[in-house]
Amino acid sequence: MSIDRLFPDITEENREELERFGSVLKRVWPLKAKHRDKLKYDIRDMSRGLTSERADRKPDYMGDARFLSPYLTYFLPWNLYRMSRLFTGLEFDVPDGAQVADVGSGPLTTVIALWMSRPHLRERAIEFTCLDRSPKAMQVGLKLFTAVAGKDSPWRIRTVKAGFTDPIHRRADLIIAANAFNELDWSGRVARPQAEKLAAHLTGAATDTGRILLVETGVRLTGRIIAEMRSAMLANGFKPIAPCPHVEACPMPATGQGTPWCHFNFSVKGAPEWLQMLSGEARLEKDGASLNFLYASRSGGTDWGGVRVISEPFRLHGNQGQYACSHKGLTLVEYRDRRRPLYPGQLFAPDWPAKAHKDLKSGALILPYTDGKGKK
Repeated sequence: MSIDRLFPDITEENREELERFGSVLKRVWPLKAKHRDKLKYDIRDMSRGLTSERADRKPDYMGDARFLSPYLTYFLPWNLYRMSRLFTGLEFDVPDGAQVADVGSGPLTTVIALWMSRPHLRERAIEFTCLDRSPKAMQVGLKLFTAVAGKDSPWRIRTVKAGFTDPIHRRADLIIAANAFNELDWSGRVARPQAEKLAAHLTGAATDTGRILLVETGVRLTGRIIAEMRSAMLANGFKPIAPCPHVEACPMPATGQGTPWCHFNFSVKGAPEWLQMLSGEARLEKDGASLNFLYASRSGGTDWGGVRVISEPFRLHGNQGQYACSHKGLTLVEYRDRRRPLYPGQLFAPDWPAKAHKDLKSGALILPYTDGKGKK
C-alpha cells in the first residue's frame, strides 16, 4: 500500500539550524539580565494575549517593544519548528527566479523556516516580498535571516508596510500567509464575506501557475478559518493540493463544539533543547505541536480517491480509530487486531467495503484499515 506522510521528522541539518538559532537570537536580539530574568513571565502573559485574552489584543501588537522579546525568543522559534515540519513533508518547490509574497510576515518566520528546511533552494535567486503592518518586526526578522543565511545569500527580500488586503504589486509564484488571518474577527456573519475578500485578493495576486499556502496554529478557530478560506478559494478557481484529497465540501469545518475539525498534531522530536528549557521555565512545556493549513493552486492535486488521516488515534469498540478525510465525507478509520495506527497527516489508498456502515456518534463512514493485501 502506498502511504504518503505529512510532517516527517525534521532532518539532522534542520535540527542543527534550529539549535543554532538560539545563539543567533542572542547576537541579534540581546537581552539585559533583568529582562532575561522576567522573560518567562512575559512569555506567559503573551501566551494569554494570543489565546484566552485575544479579544483585548491590539491589531498592531507586533510593533510594541514589550511584545517583541517574548515573541522572538519563544513564539518565533516554535513557529520555525512547526513550519519546518510542514515544509519538509509538502511537495514544495520554488523555481529559480520565483516571486514569493509573504502576507502578514512578522519577523520573517516563513522565510527563515523555508531556508532552514529546504536546503536545495538556498542557491536559487528567489525574490521575497514580505508584507506586514509592523515594519519593526520585519526589520528584526531581516537581521535574523541574514545571521542565519549569511550576507551572500542569493535570496532578495523586500519589506513593505501593508495589511492583508493591500496590493501585492508583483504577481507571485507562491503566496504564503502563516499565523496571520487568526488576527482578524471571524465571528458570526463576518466570516464568509471576509474569506471571500481575502480569497479574491490572494488568488488575483498569484500567477497562472502560482500556489497559495495558508498556515494557522491548529486550534478550533483556525480550523474554521481554513474551512472558510478553502470554500472561498474553490469559488475563485483554486483547488487543494494538500491536505484535502478531494474538492468536495469540507467534512471537518469546525462549525460545532464536539465535532471533528481539521488540524494535525505531531511530536516535538528534534525541537532545540534551549527552546524546550525556556518553555519549561515559562511553564508552557510541550510534548506536541499542532497546526492546520491549506495548500492550493488552479490545477490542484491529483484526486485519486485517497484517504487522509487527520486525528490522533482513540479507542473504538475495543480497537483503535482515527478520523480521516475522503471524497465520501467524514471517515472513521478502524484498526483491528492491534494494528498500529497511521500518523496524523498520512494519506493512503483505501479498500472500501461493499457497504460502509456509519458511526452512530459522528455520522462518519467506517473504513476498516487494510494493508493493501486485503488484511484488516
